[in-house]
Amino acid sequence: MGQGRHMPEVIINQIGKRFDEVVALRDLTLEVPDGEFLVILGPTGCGKTTMLRCVAGLERPSEGTIRIGDRCVFSGREGIDLPPRDRDVGMVFQHYALYPHMTVYQNVAFGLKVRGLPRQEIARRTAQALQIVELAGLENRRPRTLSGGQQQRVALARTIAAHPSVLLFDEPLSSLDPDLRTSVREHLKRVHSAVGATSLYVTHDQSEAMLLADRVAVMKDGGLLQIGDAQVIYSFPQTMAVAEFTANPRTNLIKGEVYRAAQGLLLVPEADPYCFIPLSEECAPYAGRIVILHVRPEDIEILPRPVEGMGRLTLLALMPEGALHFVHLRFGDGIGQLLARSRFGELPPLTRGQSVALRFRRGNVYSAETERLLGSFGFNESLARREAAPSIESR
Repeated sequence: MGQGRHMPEVIINQIGKRFDEVVALRDLTLEVPDGEFLVILGPTGCGKTTMLRCVAGLERPSEGTIRIGDRCVFSGREGIDLPPRDRDVGMVFQHYALYPHMTVYQNVAFGLKVRGLPRQEIARRTAQALQIVELAGLENRRPRTLSGGQQQRVALARTIAAHPSVLLFDEPLSSLDPDLRTSVREHLKRVHSAVGATSLYVTHDQSEAMLLADRVAVMKDGGLLQIGDAQVIYSFPQTMAVAEFTANPRTNLIKGEVYRAAQGLLLVPEADPYCFIPLSEECAPYAGRIVILHVRPEDIEILPRPVEGMGRLTLLALMPEGALHFVHLRFGDGIGQLLARSRFGELPPLTRGQSVALRFRRGNVYSAETERLLGSFGFNESLARREAAPSIESR
């Protein structure tokens, strides 16, 4: 279906959108190369769906320009605003909106009939779309007899049957249960590979973004915080806001002073001045500064007994979850807490209330004033080189 077709890039330039006094988008600039699967990640209310609807032509931006390939589909300055039908985009919504009285075949073919395509072409495109989403053989079933995942795949088939050059996905999996979400994610990746359309996919699910994306763009408060390779964003979030939102279930952000002592480089947490956490020598440039240390739970190594002169961390809870263990730790007698994550069999024997030590394998250091990335430690060179390319977008 996508073989031999040129899929246009999508260029969003300084788009703004206001609803009366509410600013939904602010100076948003984004380029999506042809054929890319870009995931827009952000919390509810950050503007990601509004941005998608602006590209589709369902919302009119307050300013800026949008180009799809060599065509300008919106320009506030020039008064251009092409209707959705002329933008060559297809949109898959959270709700399937299938016609209950129609069969699967009729639902997929409906839009093609409205466009007046010949019967033979309708049959060819419908069969091809159902084959791509692996629903061939269910043509005569009605929506009520299908699972939620199958219904969403019917909606996807209906969209791709129109052969749009740009596919827009507005949280299409959010109403499915976890098992179905996993299954339909796999279908989405296969569909994108088969169709090849330039795709923008909106979600608030961090795992979904990391699994599906060629690149991830993180949004907050109507602006773009960071865009880039999913693994680079996860490892090197450029701001604390990105670090927090790409966490699953949460991450560790510890404010404290980097201190040079006889036993090495230490972090003294603001929440507990009697706790001393050892740091890599890569953090030496921050000695004497108040910083915010960011460490993912999987990057914490727990040692079964405290180290002399290193302060005390108390094990609050050990919570198994499948093949993983989540370990909740507290700084000394303070209120600060850490979350560590290990695979089954990697942890030493531990009991609640036990005092332990720890080591940070990898992490990031942020400015306490700007909350922006100062540097990182413990990462391999190949990943660090990928991170070197600028990825911050002006908000």
